[in-house]
Amino acid sequence: MSCSEIFGFVISEALCRSKQRAKFDPAMFSRISGALQAAADVVAPPCPRVEDLRYHWTQLTIVCQRCRELEGQAPAVEETHVPRHLTQMLKLLVAEEQEQKLGGPLSPCMEYLIQEKVLATLASYARADRPLGIRQHAYVFLVGVLNHLHHSHLHHAPIHKPLQTMVRAVCEMRASPYEAEEMEFLSTLCEKIRQDCTIILLYIQPLALTGRVHTGYTPEDSFPQTPTHTSSSEMSSSGQQPSDKLQAKFPLVDALLNLCHSADSKIANSAHECLIGIASVRESQSSSTISRHTLLPHYLATRLVTSAEEIPVDSEPALIEDIPMSDKAREASENSDSDEEEELGEFPGRAEVVTFLHWLIYCDKVVSASDGVLGSTICSTVREVFLEGILRHSLTSTNEDMVSLYIALTTKIVLAVSSPLLVNNIISWLTEDHEAELVGNDGCMRQHIMAYCCKPPHHLQIQALRLLQIMIEKPGSLAAQSLALNYVMSRGYHDSSAAEYQQSSWSDEEDERYKHREEDTSGSPPVSRTLAPANINKIVKRFLMVVPEELRSTKKDDFESYMADAQRQYRDTCRSCASFGWPREAVTPECPSDTSSTASRESRPESDGNTYYEGPLLSMLMNFLEHLDEQDYDINLQVTSLVATLALLPHPHLHEYLLNPTLPLTGGVRTPYTVLSSVVSKIQTPIMEREDYLDHLKVTRYHLLGTMEELEFERDSDDRKFEALIVIEEFTKELASIAYAKYSIEGSS
Repeated sequence: MSCSEIFGFVISEALCRSKQRAKFDPAMFSRISGALQAAADVVAPPCPRVEDLRYHWTQLTIVCQRCRELEGQAPAVEETHVPRHLTQMLKLLVAEEQEQKLGGPLSPCMEYLIQEKVLATLASYARADRPLGIRQHAYVFLVGVLNHLHHSHLHHAPIHKPLQTMVRAVCEMRASPYEAEEMEFLSTLCEKIRQDCTIILLYIQPLALTGRVHTGYTPEDSFPQTPTHTSSSEMSSSGQQPSDKLQAKFPLVDALLNLCHSADSKIANSAHECLIGIASVRESQSSSTISRHTLLPHYLATRLVTSAEEIPVDSEPALIEDIPMSDKAREASENSDSDEEEELGEFPGRAEVVTFLHWLIYCDKVVSASDGVLGSTICSTVREVFLEGILRHSLTSTNEDMVSLYIALTTKIVLAVSSPLLVNNIISWLTEDHEAELVGNDGCMRQHIMAYCCKPPHHLQIQALRLLQIMIEKPGSLAAQSLALNYVMSRGYHDSSAAEYQQSSWSDEEDERYKHREEDTSGSPPVSRTLAPANINKIVKRFLMVVPEELRSTKKDDFESYMADAQRQYRDTCRSCASFGWPREAVTPECPSDTSSTASRESRPESDGNTYYEGPLLSMLMNFLEHLDEQDYDINLQVTSLVATLALLPHPHLHEYLLNPTLPLTGGVRTPYTVLSSVVSKIQTPIMEREDYLDHLKVTRYHLLGTMEELEFERDSDDRKFEALIVIEEFTKELASIAYAKYSIEGSS
């Protein structure tokens, strides 16, 4: 059958069917087109895809060469056929790659691209952006190629080198008109790196440290300058000789940092997510290069500084801790018409605080994702730029409002971060004591925090005590080690010579009970006789008898009501401290450790006869407990809450110091039991001298518990004594419940 006969038959058949239909049928024309194409394929088979690709590439090259040779402004790419040629080339490549086996050899079209250096030539056209706008279409083309190309093929030099060129092109302009396409290209490339982390090494390039900048390299002044970053041109101008060594550069990270400054929040967020992905790649050369030769650490630190500086001083510190840290909260803060405003607690400065927390949490994510080298560099930079900068300046300010605001903000910072590396970097900055020589006359931050705890104004005392509690409660935090454990590890509080028959702190009878109990639990770890002593009933009874029966504000024995919370809290505390490897028994060391000797060398009161120094935190807390009858009720609550937090820690030395009233003590040593007992003895007589002291106790209890809101309560000079007595009554129940909770959990483990 001839070609004319085939076409005639197809057309007549189509016309006949169209006459039989009253309505228009779009599918008819599709069938006609398909039939004509089939007929044409029979008469003249289609040429190979690679030939079509060659044709479109040749036409595109001709157009681009002409545009390069033109003087003046080049025509817009939309005025040429370049977009159509690129689209057709991409269709041919995708169609052929889909027919190839996944991870198999390159298709003929891809081989043509490699042999003819098509991608390299296209990248040169895109860098020159002639015709105007071809860079945008080049990014779209490369994204299509990357999406359908197996990551194993990206190691070919004719493929990854043009991609490097396009990555460097992103660094050349801030607020580029092609930001959306650039971001899509970088996101696709980062996804390929995630599939094969060795690809990232292809995007680290060595550049000679000379006064000249390598072609395509982003000048360092395109990013915000930081105090410790010096460009190569500055090195040359300062008279330093350029090094002959090659210094690695990372344009991929520089390009992402460039897009992080985009006015389009979606593009900026995508760039930030890609940076987390790059930081999470486990390649030592990559981490080292990002740490030493990119501005990522300084970018994160300066973001914290600039966002903290935006927080107004008149922000309400008491509301900062309750601000949610979710992305939903941040979106609500940016939308003034959002229904979330009331739920999030609107107050002046809340939006700025939420923005700061957003950057803090992002920094925390990067540190969590990165390895030790990069994470440590980020933490060091944050400490140098942010902690030692605006945070130190604000916490040591003479402006009480600023100090109050930044204590609240520091508390929120400790609550918000979760990366162990960043957590302990912040905690160590707040608690270390050996920095005094490094920071001049300002002293270390621990001294300032302790000073705020011990002196008016009242609200700063509560805030500083709350900060200490949050630091100790933080999972993985080393605050307890620095503030308390270093001072009790020597066991200097224990009088080992109190009785000749005692071994450590247990009697022979307790030792025998322990041996039998250890034999019964064969195969399981030995039960700690410090945390689960055999005389637990005696310990509990001593705590409960601190307040005599005639001075109790209630006859109800509600010790059991504390047990459920104590057991839950102790289990949670044990989980958060599991990685510390603390000992199971409180044993006096044969020789003092470095930590203990360091603690012993620190300043301590010399006026009393106490040869044991419990450290600044425990000493301060004992001072507070001694003056419970002279302090405001809310300060007493915060102090007892902090002591209870320390008592929950599963450390044997701290446990017996805080929770074992039967322990023989060195002369002059203060423990919660001895201090509380002395306070009760001091206030017992003046309280009982009042004829109405029982009624006053009940009224004070009801008032403190908030059950007498409608009753007018007139205060008198003895109110603080009554309040202190009720605080001691409830606090001793809490300590007894913690001791028993430890006994029940440790004894059954």
